Amino acid sequence: MRGWLYLFLFALASWLVLSHLYPALIPTPAETLAFYREVGLSLILSSLLLTLYHSFSGFLVASLLTGLAMLLALYSKAFRDFLNALNVFLQSVSVLVWTIVFIMLFGVTSSIATILVTAMASFPALLSAGVSSSEKVIEKYRPLIVLLKPSKLQLYRHFIVPGTLPEMVSAGRVALGIALRISVVAEAFGSAGGIGYQLVYSYDLGIKAGVFAWALLLIALMIALDQLLLRRLEEWVKGWYW
Repeated sequence: MRGWLYLFLFALASWLVLSHLYPALIPTPAETLAFYREVGLSLILSSLLLTLYHSFSGFLVASLLTGLAMLLALYSKAFRDFLNALNVFLQSVSVLVWTIVFIMLFGVTSSIATILVTAMASFPALLSAGVSSSEKVIEKYRPLIVLLKPSKLQLYRHFIVPGTLPEMVSAGRVALGIALRISVVAEAFGSAGGIGYQLVYSYDLGIKAGVFAWALLLIALMIALDQLLLRRLEEWVKGWYW
């Protein structure tokens, strides 16, 4: 906790100094907090919930694709080679490219574009962890697998899924963080709401307190999710598994 306290004091002191040095560019903490009262709780909550919806939906799509890929990889070595090449390809594609392509396909105000951009950004992190941890589990239990001769579905259900759970939860923590960061970028380009949309809207209108307020809300949301939910879930799974 002391680390977080030191970070908070450092960030607050830096903010106060910079707002004093550049008053025309950087609002004070008091001006930023006043912006929350100005826009009201309703807009804040609706934007927050829409960003969470985009992030978790994209993360869910990426998780389902990863689970399906891990299952199909058991049936074919050629498909595993394809997954390795696909993973490298996906990591080479910029989020900006995904955003423009999906906006062209689904329209500026469609949530589908934002969700798919988020899914494509978080999918490589899950896929890498899924493929590598599956190979480790098969290698670890190879004598038992040779002895029992399970079907591919039984191998997936009784060995792969429980055996890869700790690594997948850790990868999910990273992937969900990516999803949150990327969803606001996609919202900024093609969405009718959400924190990313509000942030760019404030920037376009020159509302500097709005820019800082929405950015601060996003940072607080990411830290709260990571520390209060994802980190505890990761520790619980590792403790339960080992």
